[in-house]
Amino acid sequence: MGDVGGDMLSIGKLAYRAGVSRRMLRHWEEVGLVAPAEVDDRTAYRKYSPSQTGRVRAIAALRAVGFGLDAIADLLSADLSEARLMALLHAREVDLAAQVSEASTRLQEVRLRIDSLREGRRVIMSSLELGPLPGLHVASLQSSVGDESEIGVAVEELIRALRSRLTAVDRDDADVVLTYDGMADEQSIRVTAGVSANDQEIGPELSLVAVPSSERGVTVRYEAAPRSIGDAWITLDAQLEQYGLRTHGVYRQTLTSAGGVVLQAPVVPLL
Repeated sequence: MGDVGGDMLSIGKLAYRAGVSRRMLRHWEEVGLVAPAEVDDRTAYRKYSPSQTGRVRAIAALRAVGFGLDAIADLLSADLSEARLMALLHAREVDLAAQVSEASTRLQEVRLRIDSLREGRRVIMSSLELGPLPGLHVASLQSSVGDESEIGVAVEELIRALRSRLTAVDRDDADVVLTYDGMADEQSIRVTAGVSANDQEIGPELSLVAVPSSERGVTVRYEAAPRSIGDAWITLDAQLEQYGLRTHGVYRQTLTSAGGVVLQAPVVPLL
């Protein structure tokens, strides 16, 4: 009979045969899922039986479908009962079903955003106007944000605060003018929410903000608010490239009392 020790595998060879990393195999040893078949008393060198490749592969397969290490220990136990096996499988079934549901929801959100981009492109292509933008005087509230990802929440808070300062008539009838100015401070974006100063008497809680006119600008009109204003601006810039232009300066967004949205911005030639 041949030397059994000669058939043993090093940790590197076992890892290679099973298709896992040495680091992962060592971790599974630490938690008790794999044990060396032999350990040299003098060198502490670990050796493994070739048959242990099957166990390591089984552990890897169970990890691949999401079982935790404790569950894997039970699943590979020699005294695993049918009741325990059923409980483990049912628990994993519940986890996977929840993941499928969450993934389905995210997929729907992605598809809605794609549809919104396509609809936005159609609206912009049909309503895009190039021409001068008039100056505005806006009775408003302001705040600053660090980047574009923070604008949405800032706008919600500003509009809520603005409406609380307007009369009931103005709340229902006045268009809300939003502006985004990243020119004054490169480290932040100044967000403004207000109503035309011509339609609103300036009270002590509102500030008069002047929005400069522009000889060259773009206007796009949405009959209903787009799903994502950020995506609408991206689509607008993409369409402006066909004219050799890009938006630049103080951006305007008007929320009309009828529920529509008007986007406006100065434009400059592409560099």
